Amino acid sequence: MKKYNTYFDKISKKVPTLQIYLESKRKDFCYHYSSLDTNQSFHSASIGKVFCATLIMMAVEAGKIALNTKIVSLFEVDILDKLFVYKGIDYQKEVTIKHLLSHTSGVNDYFEGKTIKHPSFMQIVMQDKEHLFTPDELLEFTKKYQKAVGKPGSKFLYSDTGYLLLGNLLEKIYQTTYAKLLQEKIYKPLGLKDTALCFYDENFNPELLAPIIFKGVDMRLANSLSCDYSGGGLQTTTHDLALFLKGLFNEKLISSSSIKEMMYAPHSFHGIMRYGLGMIEVKFHRLVPWMRNYPALYGGLGSLSVHAFYDPVHDDVYIINLGDPSKMRKSFMILVKMAKWLNKT
Repeated sequence: MKKYNTYFDKISKKVPTLQIYLESKRKDFCYHYSSLDTNQSFHSASIGKVFCATLIMMAVEAGKIALNTKIVSLFEVDILDKLFVYKGIDYQKEVTIKHLLSHTSGVNDYFEGKTIKHPSFMQIVMQDKEHLFTPDELLEFTKKYQKAVGKPGSKFLYSDTGYLLLGNLLEKIYQTTYAKLLQEKIYKPLGLKDTALCFYDENFNPELLAPIIFKGVDMRLANSLSCDYSGGGLQTTTHDLALFLKGLFNEKLISSSSIKEMMYAPHSFHGIMRYGLGMIEVKFHRLVPWMRNYPALYGGLGSLSVHAFYDPVHDDVYIINLGDPSKMRKSFMILVKMAKWLNKT
């Protein structure tokens, strides 16, 4: 363990925060590192999409919906208006749940998508740190200031707006809040004791969060951190994320066939990854050519340089948090290093 500590001690001096979890059943070891508290909590960012997609697949298995269900049948009139209008044609009646899960519905992305003669969403988040966003307000941002990017099924565009709709849809199906659904269907069954939906769960405590750095500013106590919901927005720990990944891939939440559907990743994502149904595939040869024989990883990636990946062949778990979007490249360097440690013969 000494070489791991030495490596991460050096990195921790160059990043705002550092949490690491590496578990390998075949190597019979579990390693944890934190530059702060031992069980330091942090913001999951888009890793929360894996949780949301899992809840959707649970609803599918319960027979409440199907992946090809048209979402227009599940929403009240007007909620979907202006979201799916592409070149003057409204395609809302063609959008399915699978389109939303796979980011192929055509809806824009309020978080990073282009706006029409309006400041970007992140400019607003940084300018008014006291503003508390609601899911409806986030959805309204896309309606007012963005255009659809394509017909349903024709184009991949990573969309937090689409995942807002999925969270809304889950609340309608189960007639309860998204925060309670996470508690009842994921946290409690898997024993996640330190995970909460930010701003909507009574257990959320921003004082306990690790630094969240946007352009040099620590945003962990800002109300505008509420700029996510069912597309992310979890306060969690490396231990809880490891429990979630192991529980998910060992079929404690959904069946193997549903897991395989989530894992099937036909869409290119930032060039070096592939995207499925709420799940990202990492094949190391896309990062480093000579790592072609390394096993693929599946899971989630957050904009704060947060990784939560699982090797389903060997039951290995990789969790990383650096708390800063500008450290994404470094986070992948860490991921590669961890994979070398586990797979080097």
